[in-house]
Amino acid sequence: MTIKEDKRIYGLDALRAMAMLLGIVLHAAIAYKVFPNPTWPADDTYHSYWYDGAYWMIHTFRMQLFYLVAGFFARMLYLKIGEKDFISHRIKRIAIPFAGSLIFILPFTIAPFLYYKYFIAEQLSYTDAMAHFRVQMFRWNGMAHLWFLYYLMIFYCGMLLLLHRRIQNLIPAVLLKWSFNFGKIEQLLLATLMLAGIHLLFFEGPVVEVSTGIFPKISHLLYYGFFFILGYYVHKNSGQLELIARRTGLYLLTGTCIALALFSVVVLPTGITLSPVLVKAGVALQTMLLTFGVMGFFLRYLNRQNDTFRYISDAAYWLYLVHLAVVAGLQIAFLHSPVPGACRFFLVLLITTGFGIGTYHLFIRYSFIGSILHGPRMRRKYVIN
Repeated sequence: MTIKEDKRIYGLDALRAMAMLLGIVLHAAIAYKVFPNPTWPADDTYHSYWYDGAYWMIHTFRMQLFYLVAGFFARMLYLKIGEKDFISHRIKRIAIPFAGSLIFILPFTIAPFLYYKYFIAEQLSYTDAMAHFRVQMFRWNGMAHLWFLYYLMIFYCGMLLLLHRRIQNLIPAVLLKWSFNFGKIEQLLLATLMLAGIHLLFFEGPVVEVSTGIFPKISHLLYYGFFFILGYYVHKNSGQLELIARRTGLYLLTGTCIALALFSVVVLPTGITLSPVLVKAGVALQTMLLTFGVMGFFLRYLNRQNDTFRYISDAAYWLYLVHLAVVAGLQIAFLHSPVPGACRFFLVLLITTGFGIGTYHLFIRYSFIGSILHGPRMRRKYVIN
């Protein structure tokens, strides 16, 4: 089937939800990595390189893919409803959930991490730990996992500014007509060189870690903004979607092989070393191949209307907003518990998903909150004859 622009891109809608849900998997794995992230609850009784591998694989393309799809839908929505309605729509879907989450969700998200820091990691007395906990709870602790909405709003503002008529008049015509076709390998490699340049100039490590501060970093604006722009131009030249879908196998296989090779060099104690420049260039290539490979997979195999996918896509936003407090809380609860180490990751994932789906279906889907997150949904009526 030919992928047409005037048809709803069901595969990309499901892809956007998948990028959020992979975040839950990513965070559930961190506690059980051999090299856990700083400040994160680390389970000293159970570690495995499998979780380091899962983190490496997911982290190098998930958020990049999210911003690419966000750029795609941003242009599509802007052209469909116009500037004024676009602004109103994004305020409702992004700005309001972001502000509400900062007030009502972020404190619960931060609490497990503060508990772990003062009661477990630093092993303070109960009185001292509670004193530090109470003080820190009422201070700014960063945006945690909500940072992606903050940067997304900045990218929307940048897009609207660049689309303003007066600004358009200042942009060279060659840039307005410029576009990539990521179904063509040589053009994907050219974009990879651009991404590698950003990585080499602005980041020290082999992977791009998140920035949760209120002051956005230029490095992260350039890096994630690059993918937002790519998504914008994918929509501008949406005829390439069919070619991207045909390249699915090549992109996924090559990207996975590069990811495994780099993981063995950067993370595993193999004794193999590569220059930082080569590693960063390899990570950039891995990111681009996996990003467009996963996109191609969804376009090729999941580009159809499906009630289950639609429900998961609706629920994914809420699940991502609330999951981190549950994930961190369970990881702490399982510390030194009789729960077998090999079962902990899966229990964290299962319980968190169950909690998210349950609260979404019972309290969110048909409420005003659900209307804000994804639009109104009507309960199905069943008639018994």
